[in-house]
Amino acid sequence: MMKLKNITLLGMLMLSTHLSFGQQDALFSQYMFNPFAVNPAYAGSRRSISSVLVHRSQWLGMQGAPNTQTLSVHSKAGATKLAWGVNMAHDVIGPSRNFWGALTAGYHLQLSTGQLSFALRGGVFNSTLDRSKLDFDNQADIYNVSGKESALVPSFDFGAYYYTNRFYAGLSVNHLTKHTFNYDGYPTNTELYLDRHYMLMGGGVFEIKSGFVLKPSVMLRYAEGAPFSFDANISALIKKIWWIGASLRKLNSIVLVTEFNVTDYLRLGYSFDLSLTELRKYNAGSHEFFIGFDFAPKKDNNLSPRYL
Repeated sequence: MMKLKNITLLGMLMLSTHLSFGQQDALFSQYMFNPFAVNPAYAGSRRSISSVLVHRSQWLGMQGAPNTQTLSVHSKAGATKLAWGVNMAHDVIGPSRNFWGALTAGYHLQLSTGQLSFALRGGVFNSTLDRSKLDFDNQADIYNVSGKESALVPSFDFGAYYYTNRFYAGLSVNHLTKHTFNYDGYPTNTELYLDRHYMLMGGGVFEIKSGFVLKPSVMLRYAEGAPFSFDANISALIKKIWWIGASLRKLNSIVLVTEFNVTDYLRLGYSFDLSLTELRKYNAGSHEFFIGFDFAPKKDNNLSPRYL
């Protein structure tokens, strides 16, 4: 049977995430500062043209560990109720390399208590397998160990997002159509497809005193055929400049999170994931770097700290 050169890593990956083929959707620790990465309906809710660039190195020091880069841009469409967005992601894990690109179209409804938005995101998901990075323990299983195998499939996501000045909640479903990969070089009985991913997130903002704000949040995740997962976070905003917080992920990881509002237009963030399982013996933690730009934000003295 095929196996990765680092068998320990493969075992850890199979226990930590469902792999129909590689790591389909990257994990983000700073979801509370970048909701558009997980929910397309967040598009247009920041009152500006908002862009975010993220780099994540998971399980640093472990051969073949996930490495991810993402770029997203979104905004309201002028003075209308429409919103638009663009996402791109590059993800490498072991012998596989994935690229995802998508466009978002959203619509915002003004309610008596807040705003409710809906959005559909559509694009393409490309996955490439480098067969030269695979080993075989049975010569009879070798059908082709040279070159690369690639597949391109469409992908569609749906999201709903409700928000006020002090509260937000969102539900999203990724890979609605659950498209199957077609690899000419793979055995015909191999089933490779995009699993549906369900994500529910919510949070609130509580101003304890002037210059000090608490922001609790939670993210619930479920991928078909994989264990349920969650993140629970509490962050504090000090003098509307510096966020500092911590998350607990499924009782097996602690995440330290910080974000610095350099100006009204520029945000910088960093998070560090520390495993509480046996995995910590094989890596130096996971690191995530975040940079956000908000172009021409509207000046509003009552702007909720949810947006900062």
